[in-house]
Amino acid sequence: MAAMAGADSGPGNGVAVAGAPEGDDASGGHPPGLYLLFAVEFWERFSYYGLQSILIFFLLWHLSMDKVSAYAQLGAFGVLVYMCPVVGGFIADRWVGARHAVRAGAVLLMLGHGLMAWQPAQTVERLVTPDASYDLKRPILYPAEGEEGARQVVVNGTAQVITSLVGVPDGDPDVRTLTYAGPDGAPVTLVGRLEKKPDGPGLKLFYLSLALIAAGVGLLKPNISALVGRLYGQRHAARDRGFLIFYLGINAGGLMGSIVCGWLGAVLGWEWGFGAAGIGMAVALATFTLGRRLLPPELPVAEGGPRTAGTSRGGVLALAGGLAVALACWLIVDHPKVVGHVLDIAAVAGLAAVFYFARSYDARQRRHLALLLLLMLVSVLYWTLFYQGPASLNVFAAEWTDRHIGPVLVPAPVLQFPDKAFVILLALPLAGLWRWMDRRRRDPGPVTKFALGVLFVGLGFLALAGGIELTPAGLRVGVAWLLSLYLLQEVGELCLSPTGLSAITRLAPPAITSLLVGLWFLSTAYGQRLSALVAQATVVDSGLPAAAQLASYQAVYLTAGLWSCAAAVLLLLLVVPLRRLND
Repeated sequence: MAAMAGADSGPGNGVAVAGAPEGDDASGGHPPGLYLLFAVEFWERFSYYGLQSILIFFLLWHLSMDKVSAYAQLGAFGVLVYMCPVVGGFIADRWVGARHAVRAGAVLLMLGHGLMAWQPAQTVERLVTPDASYDLKRPILYPAEGEEGARQVVVNGTAQVITSLVGVPDGDPDVRTLTYAGPDGAPVTLVGRLEKKPDGPGLKLFYLSLALIAAGVGLLKPNISALVGRLYGQRHAARDRGFLIFYLGINAGGLMGSIVCGWLGAVLGWEWGFGAAGIGMAVALATFTLGRRLLPPELPVAEGGPRTAGTSRGGVLALAGGLAVALACWLIVDHPKVVGHVLDIAAVAGLAAVFYFARSYDARQRRHLALLLLLMLVSVLYWTLFYQGPASLNVFAAEWTDRHIGPVLVPAPVLQFPDKAFVILLALPLAGLWRWMDRRRRDPGPVTKFALGVLFVGLGFLALAGGIELTPAGLRVGVAWLLSLYLLQEVGELCLSPTGLSAITRLAPPAITSLLVGLWFLSTAYGQRLSALVAQATVVDSGLPAAAQLASYQAVYLTAGLWSCAAAVLLLLLVVPLRRLND
C-alpha cells in the first residue's frame, strides 16, 4: 500500500520508495515536484477542513438532527474517511499507480463538494398548533450577534425571531413551547407539536456527497504522500525536510479552509461554504493536471510497478475504482452502526494477518510488532479526544463560548483554525528539539513521545474543564480556555503523530509494512468512532437550566482529561520495561 501521511501527521513520516528517481534540482535543494504537491495538498486540505468546520452545524441546524444522531453521523463519515485510504493505497500499488489515483481522487472530491453546494438537503420543521401551523427556519448559521436568534418562525408570511423553544416538562416529547417577539415587542407564546419532514431525495444526494468525498480522500491522501517520498529516493535527510514543507502545506490549507469556508457558511449560507470547498478542489485538480510532468514516473511492471500506471487505461480504472468505493460508502454512510461493524471486521482481519505473519518472525521482530500494536492502541485514545474539535468542541464554541476576540465576534466554525495555526508555529521548533536530542543520544523514544502526546491532550481538556469551573454563572466561557486546549492538543499531536508512522517504517518487517500502515489508519478511524461516543455523552435535555447543560460538558471533559493523563502516567512508568521492545 502506498505511503500515507498520518492523520495529517508530522514531518518525516513518509515512506520512500527504493530505487525511485531522486529528481533533485541542480542546486541540490528540493525538487520542483515538491512545490506542486504542496499546492495540491494545500487546496485539498482547504476543502476538507473547510467542510469539516461547518458539517456538524449543517447536520444540526439545516437537517434538524438531534445532537446524538448528528455526532453519530459525523463519526461515521470520519471513520470512512480514514478507512478508504487503505483501499486507495492498495488500488494504486497494484493497478493504477499514484498519479492516476491522485487525479481520480481530486475528481471525486470536486464532485462531492460541488454536489453539496449545488443542492444542500433540508429538513422542514413545522410547529403544529390546534389553530394553525408555522414553519421554522434558520436562514444562516449565525445572525450578527452570534446568538440563537438565527432561528425564526414564519407568522402570517413574516419571519419572526424565536427567543425560546423548549419542551414541556414531563409531557409529550414532541410538544414544544415557542416564544417570539411580536410586532409590538411583546412576547408571543405558541404551544404545539414539532414536526420534521426530511427532504428524501436531497438527503440521498447529501449522503452521496459524503461518500464521494470519503472515496476521493481515500485515493488522493495516501498516494500524494507516496509521491512526495519518491521525489527523494534514498536521500533520507532531504526527504524528511521535504515532508516538513509538505506537512506545513497541509496545515496552511486547513487553516485557510476553516477561516474561509467557516466564515462563508456562517455568514452567507451553507452553499457558500460548501461551494468554496468545491472551488478549492477544482484548483487542486487543475494544478496537479498541469504540473504532473514534474513528478517521477511509476516503476515499470517488470520491476513490480502497478499494472496500468503507464497507460491511459489506468486513469479510467482509477476513476472506476474510486466510484465503486464511493458506491459502497453511499450504501452505509447513513448507518453509523453498520460503518462501525465494517471497521471491526477490517481491524480483526488486519490483526489476524499480523499474527499469521508473526509466526515466521524471530523474537526481535515479534517484540517490534508488539510495540507497534501498543502504540496504535494508545493512539486511539489521542484521536478520540482530538476529534472532539469538529464535533462537541465546535458546538461548545457556538453555544457556550464568548467568541469575541477584541471587538470581533468570531463565528464558531472559524474557531477551528487555531489548532492548525499552532501546528505551523510549533512544528519547526519541536522538530529541531527532537534532532538536538537525537544528536546527543537523548532521544526519548516512541513510548515516551506517545505518553507525552496523550498527556498534553489530556491537560488541554483539563484546562477547559477548569475554565468552565471558573466562569461566573450566567456568562459564557472565555475563548482563551478553548484556545489553550487547542495549543496543548497540538503539542501532543506533534509528539505522537509523526512518531507513529516513523516507528512503523523503522520497526515493521518489510513484508508487512503496508499492512501495519493500514492498521495505523484504522486506529485513527477508531478514534473517530469513539469521539462520537464522547461527544454524545455531553448531550443533555435542552430544557434543563443553562448551568446544568454546561456542567455536562465540564464533567465529560474532566473525565476524558483525567483518563488521558492517567494513561500517560502509566506509559511513562512502563518506559523502561518497554525499552527492550524498541531495540
